[in-house]
Amino acid sequence: MLQEIVQSMLTPINLIMMNIGLAAGIIIGALPGLNVIFAIAVLLPFTFDLDSLAGMYLLLGAYCGATYGGSISAILINTPGTPSACATIFDGYPLAQKGRAGDALRAALVGSTFGGILSCFALMFFAPMIAKIALKITSPEYFALCVFGLTAVIGLSEKNVIKGLLMGMFGLFLSTVGIDSQEGVQRFMFGNMQLLGGFKVAVVMLGAFALSEVISKSREVYRGETGNANIAKFGKSTIKLKDILKYWKTMIKSSLFGIIIGAIPGTGGAITAMFSYNEARRSSKNPEKFGNGSIEGVLAPETGNNAVTGATLIPLLTLGIPGDACVAVLLGALTMQGITPGISLFSSNSIWVYAIMGGLLLINVFMLLQGHLFIRGFVNIIKVPVIIMLPCIVVLCSVGSFAISNVMFDVFVMAAFGLIGYAAKKLDFPIAPLPIGLVLGNLTETNLRRSLMISGGNPLIFFTRPISAVILAVSFISLLMPYIRKMIDKKKAAKAQAQV
Repeated sequence: MLQEIVQSMLTPINLIMMNIGLAAGIIIGALPGLNVIFAIAVLLPFTFDLDSLAGMYLLLGAYCGATYGGSISAILINTPGTPSACATIFDGYPLAQKGRAGDALRAALVGSTFGGILSCFALMFFAPMIAKIALKITSPEYFALCVFGLTAVIGLSEKNVIKGLLMGMFGLFLSTVGIDSQEGVQRFMFGNMQLLGGFKVAVVMLGAFALSEVISKSREVYRGETGNANIAKFGKSTIKLKDILKYWKTMIKSSLFGIIIGAIPGTGGAITAMFSYNEARRSSKNPEKFGNGSIEGVLAPETGNNAVTGATLIPLLTLGIPGDACVAVLLGALTMQGITPGISLFSSNSIWVYAIMGGLLLINVFMLLQGHLFIRGFVNIIKVPVIIMLPCIVVLCSVGSFAISNVMFDVFVMAAFGLIGYAAKKLDFPIAPLPIGLVLGNLTETNLRRSLMISGGNPLIFFTRPISAVILAVSFISLLMPYIRKMIDKKKAAKAQAQV
């Protein structure tokens, strides 16, 4: 059986499809606004005349490639290529500004590969078990997970917690705009039908991060403060693999986050990246380095969001339930090929299933090779003079915003949030809490209300369920951790002075 699986995987057409999918996915993921779903949807028509295995390899390559590709623009131009790269900005771009763009890109590549491979092994060996655990996670547990993610707002706002909380609350408010998922009523739309679906995360992030940076840099150019300087200093990668792997604990924890959260239907890479970043910062020996250019701060979200890629296939292959919107497109591709996902697939077509799993593992290895080969080309982007780069970023952001739903309204929303982001920077408000609130807002509200409906309005439901209670306890501890650390540091300093 093993020989048949290997033979079916390693045919020339399958290997070619894996690499074409990867290359297309990385390019699309690196372009602001063109997300993972777009990458898979664009390649879907090419699978019609392909064998089911080759077609799936093409789409899985695009899935993994686009998930990793989002980190490239996040690091180089402070613009998340995909929503799952939103947390990579926090330390990736500061590293690029210090001339360490190559190091940040290599860390993102190694973390992405590590998370992807670990999730492949989880898919191979623990798929049915993880699927059963994922089914036990219901509304109270979802809400607790969201609360844990929202505690990242505190961690990212140590310099000014109040302003950070206000930005986080602004993000939560933005998530309520549109049709209420429970009652079906319009909220905060002010008669504008374009807001029926609410604010799109990718559009808001393009404005708040990318366009605000363009406005800031343009002002500097106009005032003659930067001239023809580059957006960030050029620097090729000097970091070694051993320097990255010393953060193995962070990478394993982030991978576990990605595997568990990715296996839960309805979640995704953006949420996992936030959780992974928050946990890495909370448990780090040097949390003050986060947000100022920490390799660990790049590794954590990139490992976590790529660990989702294999995990989302767990409910798909074992239960026939797509883990997220990207995998829903994959489900459509499977049904077009006459394959019905579910637990019976393991017995009726086991060679095909394990060939898919093995192929996904091989795709992650190819991703490491492709990323390593082209990393020098990625770094060269920041050698472009700022007066050329800034208009290009504006065009990319505008095209990306329009491409999401093919409406000009999203371009205007992006422009508005560019101004909001610029004003926030000028007033010393951190921007990072905004996407956290927006990404988690709808999931938090929906599961809070659903849980209270189940319990008849009794909030004790969150504390009587073991998983939910543990997650909320960890969230509370993580909120207090920065203050506990400060107290410990003060005591250490006082002891050191006393000894002197």
